[in-house]
Amino acid sequence: MLFIRLLAPRIKFYSSCRLKSTDINLVDELNRIKTKSLTKIFNEEQIEVFHQLKRTLGGKFHSLEQFQNEPKLKIDFDQFFDYLLQLKKKNDNQQHRIRIEPRLTSKIAADIDSVCSLDYTSSHINWAIVKTTEEKNKFQVQQWNSLEIDLDRKYNFCRTFSQLVDGLSTIPLKDANVLLVEQTTYRYSNLKLATYVSQLQQIRAIFNTLLHCHPLFERPVYHISGRDVALHLGLFIGNEQSSAEFFLTNLIFNNTENNQMMLLDIDHQLKINYHRTTKGQREPMAQCLLRALTFLQYNNEKKYSSLHSK
Repeated sequence: MLFIRLLAPRIKFYSSCRLKSTDINLVDELNRIKTKSLTKIFNEEQIEVFHQLKRTLGGKFHSLEQFQNEPKLKIDFDQFFDYLLQLKKKNDNQQHRIRIEPRLTSKIAADIDSVCSLDYTSSHINWAIVKTTEEKNKFQVQQWNSLEIDLDRKYNFCRTFSQLVDGLSTIPLKDANVLLVEQTTYRYSNLKLATYVSQLQQIRAIFNTLLHCHPLFERPVYHISGRDVALHLGLFIGNEQSSAEFFLTNLIFNNTENNQMMLLDIDHQLKINYHRTTKGQREPMAQCLLRALTFLQYNNEKKYSSLHSK
């Protein structure tokens, strides 16, 4: 009896130390775990107790202790927390997954060492040509600029097509193995903007069609979502996306050993040109360059995994 009394505090002490030693907050994972995931480790009665406890707490756990101290839950907490940790690692990996179309296979990735990222706004064509180096996360920015396009305010398909052809002909697209553009999603939050947004959407359609026209540029074109780039670089604060310009400015001017995610080799003149552009143009230019870097990082991972799988 005395042994049990001495053992009980040790069990509680071990559990509390173990939770702290995980150094990862699992409360968020506990709150978003789905019934489908619970069925893999709980029986029906335990699942019902779990949901009932969560409802009594207002639909959300605020600490792991609230969950652990429920007397009706007769489970192996160590096993369950290990399971939560696995789910969190899985979700973290999925969060940083990059979706690129067309599919980038390891075989194709082996032949890519440079990319030209392109972006069209209402008045400019932005581009960034980036190359990889021998180091996995080091990149050399060869070109990074924008070209002003004076399109007619009244939409004219033929004239717009000609102006975009002329604009793209001045950009050295052949200096890179592949071309990269953003997958754009349009939302009509205000019907008064529908005419303008629809026009911009049609201009983007012409822009992408030209890039896919192989007789003109003879380079494969890949599409990558701007949201995937933001997730990859950690540009989300809650549900809001933070400024790519702010992130990039810190990256290129405070590119110290403390930041090992990516190392950039950018000519001083390119940095100066970037900061001399208009304030409204820096954000799309930053987005354009970050897409190229994200694509090449993903491409390097494909190469790396292919080499080590042989």
